[in-house]
Amino acid sequence: MGKVVLILLLGLSCLVADESPNTASCTVCHEKSAPPLSRIYRRYLMLYSSKERIQKRMIDFLNAPSKAKSAMPEGMKKRFNPQKHPVYSPSSAPKAVEELIEQEDLISRIIVPDRHKVSKSKKDRYR
Repeated sequence: MGKVVLILLLGLSCLVADESPNTASCTVCHEKSAPPLSRIYRRYLMLYSSKERIQKRMIDFLNAPSKAKSAMPEGMKKRFNPQKHPVYSPSSAPKAVEELIEQEDLISRIIVPDRHKVSKSKKDRYR
């Protein structure tokens, strides 16, 4: 009985995506059958390069999913039909996109070495 209730709650969370604007509602599908969110973000990053353009395009897609608005390659569009994607409300889509960008942002993951430490180690290496 507990399993049936859990399955029903999980199914309802997919259908009511605009009530939970965070990426938890996204990961329900994107961890199992849809492309991973990290790959989707990287694809948008390659195509649109700025945070503002990525946000605009993702929000536009979430408000009205279609193949034309999807940034994914044609093979992915055929395999994972964008029209079946749940529609987000105009108020919840920006919150979900902002959270996804914060979670998957590559700039925050870049480690820049200290310049002085690098130059000293290079000098030591060639003595």
